[in-house]
Amino acid sequence: MKTFIHKLILLSVFSLFGCTKVIYTQQQVLERYKTKQDVTNRFGSPTEKLSGDTTETWLYNYVGRNSVTGYSNTNTKVNDFGRYNKYVTFLFDRQGNVIRSESTGMDLSERESAPGKTIGLILGSLGLLAIIGAIAASSMTYHFAW
Repeated sequence: MKTFIHKLILLSVFSLFGCTKVIYTQQQVLERYKTKQDVTNRFGSPTEKLSGDTTETWLYNYVGRNSVTGYSNTNTKVNDFGRYNKYVTFLFDRQGNVIRSESTGMDLSERESAPGKTIGLILGSLGLLAIIGAIAASSMTYHFAW
């Protein structure tokens, strides 16, 4: 019974982190950026730039929760991108339009918290624990009465 209660408490705690609603998926967020100007307005200067004959790719290093950083120096052109675990890249055509964007190791989706669901989940969990506790106490009382 004790392990059941511990598992229930653990499950309740983990489920609290799921009380959010995805408003825009990561792909929808990346599709907002149509031009170099859109990307620069949101992310600033890229960490690295890789230029090809007809395209240019910008890489932004991921630092923290929804925090992508560029660098203020203008000498970011490289022959090959550095190795980063978390980053977002944008591929542009000659006119500066985004052809493709992708991210690795990060979540750019936008979420909305659901405080009503969180409160309901907490109250429901507490109520369930109270019922289980009352049943456990009741069964112990009857057990000792014999």
